[in-house]
Amino acid sequence: MFQTGLHIALQSLASDWLTWLFLQVTALGYHEIIILIVVAVVFGLGLRQGFLLFQIVFWTSTLSGMAKQFFGLPRPFFADSRVACLEPDWDTAGAFLARGADGFFDLPAREVIDAFRVKGISFGFPSGHTSSAFAVWGGLAVVFRRRWLAWLAALMIALIAFSRLYLGVHFLADILGGAALGGLVLLAAWLLWRSDGRRAELFAALGGTIASSARRAAYLAFLFGLPLLLAAFSLVSMTFTGLYVGANAAFVLLSRRGLPDDAGSLPARLVRVLLGGAIFSLLAAGLRRIVVLVPALAGAPWGRFLAAALATFLCFWLGMELYLRLGLYRKPAAG
Repeated sequence: MFQTGLHIALQSLASDWLTWLFLQVTALGYHEIIILIVVAVVFGLGLRQGFLLFQIVFWTSTLSGMAKQFFGLPRPFFADSRVACLEPDWDTAGAFLARGADGFFDLPAREVIDAFRVKGISFGFPSGHTSSAFAVWGGLAVVFRRRWLAWLAALMIALIAFSRLYLGVHFLADILGGAALGGLVLLAAWLLWRSDGRRAELFAALGGTIASSARRAAYLAFLFGLPLLLAAFSLVSMTFTGLYVGANAAFVLLSRRGLPDDAGSLPARLVRVLLGGAIFSLLAAGLRRIVVLVPALAGAPWGRFLAAALATFLCFWLGMELYLRLGLYRKPAAG
């Protein structure tokens, strides 16, 4: 699974237009595009579904990043210089020649693994693009429970995974590892939220109306305590943790007040998405500049966390206030 013969065979069919096509496909797996999709779902389609999708995306990305650091395995273009790296901006210097795995279940040569770890660039196993494809496209099928979304998810996952092989940035083992990780998170999400009753229990806990205080505490620990603990041990980036915690904090407070009705015309939904994206971009840029001016926070990991957390929190909080005043949301419904 860490052999390079598959890449060489695929790239023997390469052409400029095919490479361009798969670069567009693979771009759908980058964090910037994923964030845009989540924002579009939250403000354009459904607050509750968007919140659930965000949970799936965050934990899939977090677990994928932790697994990459744990295994520390190289990418195919580094193990075998005959494999072209068709995705721009990768450091291919020092690549070996034909040092991929000998057998199907073997690892690349030890010296290749050691040399790649020294380079300090993103490790290959598991494929973050593949696991993210499960999180986003499979997550959409889970939270909206539409059969056509399940078929779309299967298509998008296959295309994104294949693009990583064609571009020479992932082994087959990376793809299968990303699929296993993303699939497990998706299965857990489906088991937790497959029924309206289980979803209602989660939102009741966030709104403070659930009867069991122990269960409410468990939900809050999952939303706030666990990610902060992982960030404290540098297992997940401070910026990403800040985005997650800030969004969760805003959602909890909005749930206690009562989430607005998601109904609205297509133009109203589009305005909500565009305004939400603009508000977040302005807040994120402004808060980063402010943090830099504070000596105790400038350059500090917790400074990045604070800037990201405030950006997402204020985006949700101020955005909801603005949308309600503009009539882009109906009066708050019961949590």
